[in-house]
Amino acid sequence: MAETRGPWHAMTPDLVLEALGSDPSAGLTSPEAVARLAAAGPNQLRASVRTPAWRRFAGQFNDFMIWVLAVAVLISAFEGELLDAVAILTILLLNGILGFLQESRAERAMEALREMAAPLATVVRDGRQQQLAAAMLVPGDIVVLAAGDNIPADGRLVEAAALRVDESSLTGESVPAAKHVEPLPDERLVLGDRRDMVYASTSVAVGRGRFVVTETAGTTEVGRIAEMLDAQENEPTPLQRELKSVGKRIALLVLAVAVAVFAVGIWQASRAGVPLSRGLTVALLVAISLAVAAIPEGLPAIVTVALSLGVRRMAEHNAIVRKLHAVETLGSTTFICSDKTGTLTRNEMRVRSILVGTDPVEILPDWAERPADRVPDAADRALVLAIAASCNDAEPLEGGGYLGDPTETALLAAADNLAAPERLRPRRIAEVPFDSERKRMTTVHAVDDRRVAYMKGGADVVLGLCTHARVHGETTAMTEELLLLIHGQDESLASKGYRTLAVAMRELSAEDPLPEDEVLETGMTYVGLLGLVDPPRAEVPEALATCRRAGIEVAMITGDQALTARAIGTEIGLLEEGERVVTGAELERMSDEALAAAVEDVRVYARVDPAHKLRIVDALKSHGEVVAMTGDGVNDAPALKRADIGVAMGLVGTDVSREASDMVLADDDFATIVEAVREGRMVFDNLRKVILFLLSCNVSEVLIVFVTTFFSPTPVLLPLQLLWINLVTDGLPALALGVDPPGRRIMDRAPRSAEEGILVRRRQIQILWQGSLLTAAGLLVFVWGQVLMPGHSPERARTMLFTAMVLVQLLHAFGLRSETRSVWSASSLCNRWLVAALLGSMSLQALVLYVPALRQVFATVPLAATDWLAVLVAALLPIAVIDLVKVRRAR
Repeated sequence: MAETRGPWHAMTPDLVLEALGSDPSAGLTSPEAVARLAAAGPNQLRASVRTPAWRRFAGQFNDFMIWVLAVAVLISAFEGELLDAVAILTILLLNGILGFLQESRAERAMEALREMAAPLATVVRDGRQQQLAAAMLVPGDIVVLAAGDNIPADGRLVEAAALRVDESSLTGESVPAAKHVEPLPDERLVLGDRRDMVYASTSVAVGRGRFVVTETAGTTEVGRIAEMLDAQENEPTPLQRELKSVGKRIALLVLAVAVAVFAVGIWQASRAGVPLSRGLTVALLVAISLAVAAIPEGLPAIVTVALSLGVRRMAEHNAIVRKLHAVETLGSTTFICSDKTGTLTRNEMRVRSILVGTDPVEILPDWAERPADRVPDAADRALVLAIAASCNDAEPLEGGGYLGDPTETALLAAADNLAAPERLRPRRIAEVPFDSERKRMTTVHAVDDRRVAYMKGGADVVLGLCTHARVHGETTAMTEELLLLIHGQDESLASKGYRTLAVAMRELSAEDPLPEDEVLETGMTYVGLLGLVDPPRAEVPEALATCRRAGIEVAMITGDQALTARAIGTEIGLLEEGERVVTGAELERMSDEALAAAVEDVRVYARVDPAHKLRIVDALKSHGEVVAMTGDGVNDAPALKRADIGVAMGLVGTDVSREASDMVLADDDFATIVEAVREGRMVFDNLRKVILFLLSCNVSEVLIVFVTTFFSPTPVLLPLQLLWINLVTDGLPALALGVDPPGRRIMDRAPRSAEEGILVRRRQIQILWQGSLLTAAGLLVFVWGQVLMPGHSPERARTMLFTAMVLVQLLHAFGLRSETRSVWSASSLCNRWLVAALLGSMSLQALVLYVPALRQVFATVPLAATDWLAVLVAALLPIAVIDLVKVRRAR
């Protein structure tokens, strides 16, 4: 092969063929193809090295919090509490299994990319056409294309006849790209503008052609995307990082307190004259029990359950979460980078403007939903629609819808909805098909007892063939003034982002033979202009307004032209007057520093490629933004994986984008993202409540043991009682808090900072002072039973303390439901699961107090009414103080 002298699209077909050592009519010889296959390898994307399933499962336990819980299992077993050890171990295994099942498909993105390759290709080799496996293609092969074919490799076109290629999976453009063979001198053209090239993973919409293969496998555009996708690492989410930090802090605290309690216990035993061996045993038993009780072993399971329930609720709203922790991440999102086509727009062309002669007629965006709102049946308007429907290869489908090129189906839909269908599409008797070089299509029809030629195409081409025009129902000569006026209307529509088509006609003799094509397409009469656009989804403006209230910024990233992007951005309210639209060419010239300086102020990007999307995401993340990236094409996959959360489209999205994402929108509705954000915020709020509840309760348990160790020679709470408190308060109540209903104004506040964890300094102080108040309740009731009620046995005082610690912690859960509303308000009872948890846990506590067999196991005594009164008063006092502080701060 000759040395390449420049980008393929900038070279003539002859130079490309010479560089690749290929013949356009004979192709490669079989021996040459075999040699090149040995050198270049098969035309398949390289499979990434897959992590074995056992290692992915084991990775679910590679967490500090899990290690602490594993130690808790050993401690419980050592203490003889085998049931508790089995329970903790079961929680660990269930948590690992759930995480493994949710994330086991995350590495399938590369497989989906490989499956997109066309399985067969029509290739010219040894001077004849033959069907070969796409994997056997090599640079220099000549591939034949026809309508409906998947394109198996990247290549330079050497022949194109009315060829249009659907490149939406790579470029994001909603309209098939017209292709030609002429070289494009600009060497820095973005992929969507290289009209003389075709690319793997795209497909032929209409027409036919031939191309010479220039790139295969990993060197194709889709192959480069695959490499970028494979290179992305899965970063831990904010919640995962926070839970890891929580686990470390708990472990350090528990270790320090357990050592202190052990040391003080030995000191107390020696003061009381207890034998050293006995003192060591008791002190060790209390320290170990305290360690087990202080570790919130239910936290990982509660987090998993809360996230799983969030996943189920989101699925009911058409948001399918593939990774549990993505729920929380979406809730803390500060910036959404959204694709345009199919996400913010409908991904279908619509006629939005009709200009008849010199009269514009705007069409309401919802005409398809209200077809009765028809354009007035003026003769010329009906004629425009008749030409659009007749000079058209799209066909209606039984049961609704249309088959064909998106632009032509849009024209047919407009004609069917806006005019009387019986007047449209007369019998076609001849045609001159569309060609990308001619930029027009002409058909001849039998209308009543006459023949008429209809033409549609680009305004500049059609107007150049018109000698007359229809104005106000009359045919008049095409004057220079009229021509300038129509061109101005065309430019006005284009400036608004419309794709424009002009339509014209010519009356033909019914007796004479049809003229030659060149003569047929002259002397036309201009009839009107049609403006088409991929319209925004109706719900998008409201969804964007909700994002603004929630403090979430949105940027649109599209492969479409800048004018189209600006028009859509303005229509949905994303782009203000005077704001800039940044193109891929501008991004190419920007340094990373310049992009980082500008990225937070840009709301619309146009003509971008996959590398640009990655740069945008990285620039936003450099500012500490939590970035959600939505997309549907192959080109979106690397950015979906790089973003904090990738959101793929389920209806029109590719397998690649779905497998690379954290969440899939089943309805492709941008508004679904808003609902997912709401759900994510609710989940995080609830997890924060759970963590604050568990840790403040555990602090109270630690303090009650630590403080009483200094003035009591015997433990005031027995090891089994500590474990029981931990069981009845860390289980059902914490789980109920994890499914707490959201507040009314959850979407009217700014996202929390990505740097702000759950245990910020303010929260740490909150845990300590609230835990101390809960401790004070226990001490108060213990002193009440031990000192203020003469005749009470130590067992009764211990039982009162035991019961008070259970009750005060259960009531504390109600106070944590809201940071502004009083615990005494009716809203406190809105969480029926929490009410059930209170009743259930207190019922279990009653069994421990009044069932003789259980009393013997837990060393308790039945409490009298006065004892219960003391317990209730002591439990309510700290709750009242905490509530008073909360309400005063809320003011």
